[in-house]
Amino acid sequence: MATLDLDEELLKDEELVASIQNLDHSIVDIETLLESRMDLDYNSMSVEEKIKHDLLIAFALNSLYWVYLRLDGVDPTSHNIKRELDRVKSTMDMAKGAMAKKNMLRVDKKAAERFIDHALWTPEDKKRRSHNMENPNKKIKFDENGDPSK
Repeated sequence: MATLDLDEELLKDEELVASIQNLDHSIVDIETLLESRMDLDYNSMSVEEKIKHDLLIAFALNSLYWVYLRLDGVDPTSHNIKRELDRVKSTMDMAKGAMAKKNMLRVDKKAAERFIDHALWTPEDKKRRSHNMENPNKKIKFDENGDPSK
C-alpha cells in the first residue's frame, strides 16, 4: 500500500510529471536524429561530411551515456566518460579550425602583382613620359605681338 500511495503522490506532482514528459520527448527527438544520421550512405559523403557525421555520433552517444550515469546516481565527472567527452570536444575544435582554413580568403597573386607593377614608378616610365609631353611648369615667353615664342 505504501508504494501505491507514493505513486499517486508522485503523479500529483505536476513539476515532476512535466519533467518526465520533457525527458520522454527529448529521448524521442534524439532517437529520430540518430536514426536519420545512421540511415545516410556513409560512402557517398565527402570527407568534411564524414568528419561532421562521426563527431556528431560520438558526441551524442557519449552525452547520452553521461545522462545515463547522472540518472543512475553516478558522478560522471569522476568517470572515464568525462575524458572521452573532452577528447571529442578537442577533436571538434581541430576539425572546425581545419574547415575554417579551407574556406579562408586567399590573395590573388597575379592581380596583386599587376597592382604593384602599375603603382610603382620605374625610370623607364619616366623617360618614356618625358618624351611624350612637354614640361607643364615651364615658363612661357611671349614675343612683342603677344604670341608664345618657341
